[in-house]
Amino acid sequence: MKYFMAGILALLCGFFLADFLFRQHESEIKTPGIIPFDHSLHGDSIGLDCSHCHTGSMDQAHAYMPSRVDCMDCHRLPLTENPGIERLDSLLAGAEEFPWVHKKVLPEHVVFHHGLHFAAKVLCTDCHGSTEKIRKNIYGGERWTMQMCMDCHSGKSFKDRDFKRAAIHCGACHR
Repeated sequence: MKYFMAGILALLCGFFLADFLFRQHESEIKTPGIIPFDHSLHGDSIGLDCSHCHTGSMDQAHAYMPSRVDCMDCHRLPLTENPGIERLDSLLAGAEEFPWVHKKVLPEHVVFHHGLHFAAKVLCTDCHGSTEKIRKNIYGGERWTMQMCMDCHSGKSFKDRDFKRAAIHCGACHR
């Protein structure tokens, strides 16, 4: 019995040590300098929600980056008299199929399912920050840590939102 308890203690210590050593720091979504993107212009100004461009964010594990074709679907339309739209159209026409690169910030052993969080009424901005922070290309708006997830899952954060408490055992998010 004492070996079993020692094994459990060693396993828990290993998880906490791994969290300390591999804690994710603030990272950026890199966008090519020739194709500017303004989240607030698309979201705040014209009312698109995140799922319009980031497919999968409401019902799948991953929220995907838009392709060139996704952008062209709207930008083929005469949306505005802004002379920058014509330049943007020509840049998109010559861009790679996926002009924006997503840098994964969670370790491979961490499981995060966007659809489950959407179903629990977690807003994109709860984790990714405001459009102002996203506009500055600060992905997440702040550092994502295991403690942030634990605080939300245990009910310590977003108390005004009346979220149901979620699983806090290791196997719920770590594989």
